[in-house]
Amino acid sequence: MKRTVLFSVLALVLAMCSQRVFAYDFIVDGICYTKLPHQLPDGGCGETTLSVVSDGENTYSGDIVIPETVTFSGETYTVDDIGDAAFYNCTELTSLTLPNTIKVIGFHSISGCPKLMVLDLPAGMVQVFSNAFSDNPNLDYIFVHSIEPFYLWSGAFDEINDHFKIVVPCGALEAFEDDTDWGGYPLMDDCGNVGIEETKTATVDVYPNPASETLTIEAEGEVAIIDETGRTLKTLNVNGKKTIELEGLARGMYFIKAEETVKKVFVE
Repeated sequence: MKRTVLFSVLALVLAMCSQRVFAYDFIVDGICYTKLPHQLPDGGCGETTLSVVSDGENTYSGDIVIPETVTFSGETYTVDDIGDAAFYNCTELTSLTLPNTIKVIGFHSISGCPKLMVLDLPAGMVQVFSNAFSDNPNLDYIFVHSIEPFYLWSGAFDEINDHFKIVVPCGALEAFEDDTDWGGYPLMDDCGNVGIEETKTATVDVYPNPASETLTIEAEGEVAIIDETGRTLKTLNVNGKKTIELEGLARGMYFIKAEETVKKVFVE
């Protein structure tokens, strides 16, 4: 069921939410957090969790890894929310790793980040707000790890670019295509169109990732370079380490396979 949000209501919500966009309760390891008290149905107090919020200066940069929990002043909190405009216009943000505890991604929370190429949404996601990922010209892939569609506000994936793809788990493509919130977006699955699932305990290493001119592969034996359709483009023998030129490879996602080990690499 497609949800329609009146502009006047959306404006009111944005105005209410803006109070926490630049406000934070504390900073740990360079990341700003705001406490989110939760009320129980009976009126009691539930667990207080954390929202990642903006530092007010748009200075988050490089490779940012959000932890599942944060300890501050002797208290440990779960991080389950990416606040409104948390990473808005962070032009030097190159990657963002979200923990499995994240459930909500707010308005314009990860937008205006021209160096961001790929993003993983955890399996426990509950909702994504409007324009959460807008104005990201180089965001090529959003990997969704939930096997069922979750709640999307209108325009959640709008205004990214004209070439991004949403990759859903193997076997989940039909459910996402049938959901009216998701069906209008460029969907593909991790077993059909992509063809190969990355080995998480890979013994092969590739860098830099993303790569532009050259790619260094560390492996032993025959290595195959495979595109996102599963087509083998090139094979080569690697004895320890080899650097190859990427001339002729189109921008996008590729797989480096050595025996049964697979690594994803992004070419920009």
